[in-house]
Amino acid sequence: MPKRIETGSLDGDAIGFSEDLFSGWVELYEDCRLYLYYIISRDKNQNNTQHLLARWLHDNYDLRIVKPSPIMQHIIKKFGFERAYEYLPAHYDDEIEVWRKRKSSVV
Repeated sequence: MPKRIETGSLDGDAIGFSEDLFSGWVELYEDCRLYLYYIISRDKNQNNTQHLLARWLHDNYDLRIVKPSPIMQHIIKKFGFERAYEYLPAHYDDEIEVWRKRKSSVV
C-alpha cells in the first residue's frame, strides 16, 4: 500500500517536496517507487522542479510521472524518461500513461 505524501507535510519536507517551493502530491511505495501525480512550482523559471527530480533520481527512487503535461514531458525527456502505461486501480479504471526512466544495465 503506498503512502500519500503532500507538500506541507513532514514527509514531503523530508524528500524535498516542500510547500514553500511546490504544491502537489506523490505516492511512495515501500520498494522505493515514487509516483508523482501532481506538482506546481511556486516560483516559475527557477528550475525547482528539475532540481527536485534530479534529487529523487540521485536518491535512487524509481521515479514515475503520472500523466505529465507537455511542459513536464519536455523536462523529463531531458532525464531520459520514456512513456509507458500502467494500471493504477486506486485512481484509474484503465491503464494510464506513466513516464519512467529505464534502469541502466550494468555490464
